[in-house]
Amino acid sequence: MNNLAWAPSWLRQFGTYAVGTSKPYRVVMLLLFGLHFILTWAAMQSLLAGTGEYVNAVIARALLEATLFIAVCHFLVRPYLRMNLVGTNLQATSITLCVFYLMAVSIVYFYISYSLGKLDFLTATDMSQIQVQSGQMGRELGFIAMVVMGSAQSLITLSLWSVAYLVWHFQKNKRELQHQINQSQIQQLTNQLSPHFLFNSLNSIRALIFADQERAAEVLTLLSDLLRSQMHSQLKTRSTLGEEWQLTGKYLEIEKVRFDERLTLEVDLAPATLGQEVPTLTLLTLAENAVKHGISQSSRPGYIRLTSYLSASHSWCLEVANSHFNSPGQPGTQVGQHNVKKRLELVYGRQSRFTTEDDNQQYRVLMELPYVKSPDS
Repeated sequence: MNNLAWAPSWLRQFGTYAVGTSKPYRVVMLLLFGLHFILTWAAMQSLLAGTGEYVNAVIARALLEATLFIAVCHFLVRPYLRMNLVGTNLQATSITLCVFYLMAVSIVYFYISYSLGKLDFLTATDMSQIQVQSGQMGRELGFIAMVVMGSAQSLITLSLWSVAYLVWHFQKNKRELQHQINQSQIQQLTNQLSPHFLFNSLNSIRALIFADQERAAEVLTLLSDLLRSQMHSQLKTRSTLGEEWQLTGKYLEIEKVRFDERLTLEVDLAPATLGQEVPTLTLLTLAENAVKHGISQSSRPGYIRLTSYLSASHSWCLEVANSHFNSPGQPGTQVGQHNVKKRLELVYGRQSRFTTEDDNQQYRVLMELPYVKSPDS
């Protein structure tokens, strides 16, 4: 917009809004162009006599009318709506000013449309030739009456377009705001996991310092690598299952050093699911819960089993199971599980399922998520 550097700021802003459109907007306007052309062509066929002799003129007029409609809506109405009404609280003053503006644009719109019929190659489509029948006599429609009727029709058309545009923008802004809120909540819930995870890891190192200093040093190195990976993963709200396993695998290496033979790890992640996305730190949180409430609560050898597989209904499942020797009357705080469940609801809504089972000395978490095919598949 450097060519408008001389213009007032409002005119430069007006010009800015006249360019740059989204793909859905362009598609809709293209459809409106086609619809307007068909309606104009049909109207001329029914109102003008002898249109069969001037097919080319009728088609040209319909094309020009459709082009004029799109141009007026895009270059005159749309910038005004974006500057004064889109994203604001609609008030009586702004709506009234908008109506007056549309009235002025409607008069200009009608005058240009009326002038098209005066062109030499379009005289056959001159709408001023229409006669109003009164009994057996006919008389031409007066110019003033044509201006009033034509401008009123243009005002109705532009008003309907404006209302549709404002409703579309309102819905779009509402969806974007909801998306931003969801992303903010997901990020907040993700950040809440960091202290919880770090405290557990430090407790593991503390337990080893006096028993085996070499192992404590090994675990501290693993923790350093794990925290570095976790810092990178927290920059996004979603990660692939493969990325989640890389992070969780390092954590379980730390716990494997701590519990030694008391912890048996079973991993069976289907290759087809490794590219599927889950909320960041989901697998790590469930693995932490399995260690804290399953393995560390008993002196007996236990296991953690991580499984993922495709289901038959265009979805995939992630399952985390662990041995559980405590009595059912000793539940944990379930903060981590609630966190995971809440994030799943924010990301997938009703498309996801989160269930837990506690029986036969095993605690199992099952998540069913929608399967998204990659572009390369």
